[in-house]
Amino acid sequence: MTAEILWTPSLPIQFIAVLAVLGLVLLGMQLLRTGRRGAIYRALLLAMLVLTLLEPRISVEERTPENDIAIVLVDETSSQKIGERKNRSEAAAAQLVGQISAMPGMEVRTVTVRDGDGHGTKDGTRLMGAMTDALGDLPRSRFAGAILITDGQIHDAELATNGGLAGPLHVLISGDKDEKDRRLVIADAPGYGIVGNEVSVRYRIEDRIAGDGRFGSDLVDVTIHVDGEVRETLKLTANQDHEFKMTLDHAGPTFIELEAKAAEGELSAVNNRAVVSVNGVRDRLKVLLVSGQPHAGERTWRNLLKSDPSVDLVHFTILRPPEKNDFTPLNEISLIAFPVRELFEEKIGEFDLIVFDRYVVRDVLPPIYFRNIASYVRGGGAVLLSVGPEFGGLRSLARTPLVDILPGQPTGQIFEQKFKPRITELGHRHPVTSALPGAVVPGRDDLEPSWGSWFRQIGVTTSVAPTLMSGVDGNPLLMMERVDQGRVALIASDQLWLWARGYENGGPQAELMRRIAHWLMKEPELDEEGLSAVVENGELRIERRSLNSGSEVVSIESPSGIKSSVTLKPEAAGKSTARVAVDEIGLYRIGDDTHIALAPAGALNPLELADLRSTDVPAKKIAEAAGGGVRWLVDGMPSLRGVQPDRQTHGAGWLGLVRNEAFSVTGVTNVPLAPWWLVLVIGLGLASLAWWREGR
Repeated sequence: MTAEILWTPSLPIQFIAVLAVLGLVLLGMQLLRTGRRGAIYRALLLAMLVLTLLEPRISVEERTPENDIAIVLVDETSSQKIGERKNRSEAAAAQLVGQISAMPGMEVRTVTVRDGDGHGTKDGTRLMGAMTDALGDLPRSRFAGAILITDGQIHDAELATNGGLAGPLHVLISGDKDEKDRRLVIADAPGYGIVGNEVSVRYRIEDRIAGDGRFGSDLVDVTIHVDGEVRETLKLTANQDHEFKMTLDHAGPTFIELEAKAAEGELSAVNNRAVVSVNGVRDRLKVLLVSGQPHAGERTWRNLLKSDPSVDLVHFTILRPPEKNDFTPLNEISLIAFPVRELFEEKIGEFDLIVFDRYVVRDVLPPIYFRNIASYVRGGGAVLLSVGPEFGGLRSLARTPLVDILPGQPTGQIFEQKFKPRITELGHRHPVTSALPGAVVPGRDDLEPSWGSWFRQIGVTTSVAPTLMSGVDGNPLLMMERVDQGRVALIASDQLWLWARGYENGGPQAELMRRIAHWLMKEPELDEEGLSAVVENGELRIERRSLNSGSEVVSIESPSGIKSSVTLKPEAAGKSTARVAVDEIGLYRIGDDTHIALAPAGALNPLELADLRSTDVPAKKIAEAAGGGVRWLVDGMPSLRGVQPDRQTHGAGWLGLVRNEAFSVTGVTNVPLAPWWLVLVIGLGLASLAWWREGR
C-alpha cells in the first residue's frame, strides 16, 4: 500500500493564480491603511481559500505483487533427435522448470519448436522468431528472462541484435563438443530439363569437425539413385566437386538421389543423402501420322493433333485408293517427293509417336520399313493404330512385320451396326479410361453411356493385351500393350470422328486421345501400375494404382532411416490409398515389391539438416545482444539465481533471472485534505479573529 498527495483544482489553475494575486494585492492595501493589525489572520484566510480551490487529496493505492515470468524454449527439430541431444534437452527442461517454479515470485512458460510449426521449416530452425511470438502477450515489466535449449544451429540469430528484450536470454547447448559430420552438398543442379536432353548435377562430399575443420580425404562410396532405382555406385574423393550426368527419359519430376556412405565416428548419416528434383518438360512432341484409306474421319485425326501447339506433326497421306488403277507409276503421282526413306529409316527414332489411320498396305512402304517400325517400338517407341475394314483384309497391317507387336489380330468380321463404346471392368481400373467423362458407373451395366453411338467395329481377337473398351457383343474395341521397352495401342474402329462432329452430343474424343497419347509416351501419371506419395499438412498420402484388386502392404523409410509398413485401403478406379502422420523433414521412401516412390517433406535438402554439428557461435551472438550466458550441458547443468535489474545476469556455474518486482493496482482510495466543513469552520474562525484584532 502506498500514499501520495494529488492536486485536483476545481477551477483552472490560471484563474486560481489570478485570485491569489488579487488577494495579495488587497492584503497589501489593507496593510498600508491599518498597519499589521489582523493582517496575519487575513493572510491565513487567503491561503485557506486558495488551498480549498486546489482541492488536495491523499491517494492511497492497494497493490498486488505480480510474479515475474521466465521462458524456457526447447528446440525439438530434427537435428535435436541426434545422439543424446534429445535426452539432455528433456532433462534440462524438466530441471529448469522445477528450479524456476521453486523461486518465490517467479513463473515459467515452456515453448517448443518443432518441424513444420512455422519455426522449424525449410529455412532452418528459427528460434528467435518463436521467442518473438512467445513474448507477444507477455508484459515487458514481468519478463524475467529466457533460456534456450538447442544444439546451437539457430538460423535467425541476427534477429537478436535488434534488441527490445526486457531481460536476459541464455542458451544451453545440448550436443557434444568436437563432433564429426559428413554431408553431401548439391553445388549446382537444374530445376527443369528437356526430355531427351542431358542434365548435370554438381555435388561434393564434405567431411567436417566442429570449428569448421575437416577430417579425412580418402575415397568415399557414393550411390546414385534415379527415381528410386540405383543408377551408379562410385568411389569419390571427399571435399572436392564431382558431376553426375543423365538423360531425362520422361516428363514430370525426376528425383536424383545421391547418398554417401557414413564415415567412422560420424555424428549421423541423415545428411549424407541429398536429393535433386528435375522437372522434365517436352520441347516439341514429334508425331508421324500415316493416313491410308481415305475416309470421313481422316481430318479429325489431323485436327486433334494440330490443336495441340506442342505437337510437331508430320502427316503422310496416300491419296489414291487401290481400286483406282490407271497404271501410273507411284513415284510419278506424288504431289511432292515424299521422304519415305528419311522418315522410316534414318529419322524414325526421332518421333515420339507414330499413328496409323486406316492404313492399307501397298507398295509405298516396303516390308523393311515395317521391320524398322517394329524395332523402333521394341526400343522404346510408340505406335497407335485406328483401323477400318481394310484391317481384316489381304492388305492388313497384320500381314506385315508389325504383326509381332500388335495387341490384337483381325478375325475377319466387320460389325456394321449401331453401338455405344463401353468401358470394361479392367478399363475402369486403368488411368487411361477410368472416370472418362460420360462413362457408366462401374457395376451398372444396365445403364447406357451418355456419349454418342458408333456404327462400325472391326472384329479383333486378343489373349494377352488388356482390353479397356468394348463394342458390339463385348468385342475388344480399345487394346493397349507394352512391347519390350515400347508401347502399342489399337482402336478397332474408324468411327471416332462421330464424337468429334458432335453426333448424339458427341463424346470425350479429345480427352481419350490425350490420355492414350500420354500413356504411349510413358507419362508416369497414366501408368496402370504405379506408386505415388506426397506429404501435405503433416500427412504422408500414399496412392497405389494397379489393374489387380486387393489390399497391398508398402514399406516406408523416413528421412532418418526409420522403417515401417502400412496396408493400403482399396478404393475405386484401381486405387489403393493410405494416410500416415509424419513429423520429420526430408525425403520419405515408399516401396512395394516392384515400385518405389519418393515424397519430400518440406525442402528436399533442408537447412535444418545441412550442418548437424553442435555449435555455440550463433548462441554467443544472441547472448551478447541480450545480456545472457552460454553453457554446454555436457559441462553440467547451471544453477539459477534471481538478480536485480541492471545487475550481472550470469557467472561461473549460474544464470540469472531478473526480479522486476512488478505489481498491479487493485484499488485506489482518495481522501480530501480540505473538506468543506473543515474549511468553513477554519475560515469563519480566521475571519472572526481578523475582525476582533482590527477592532481593538
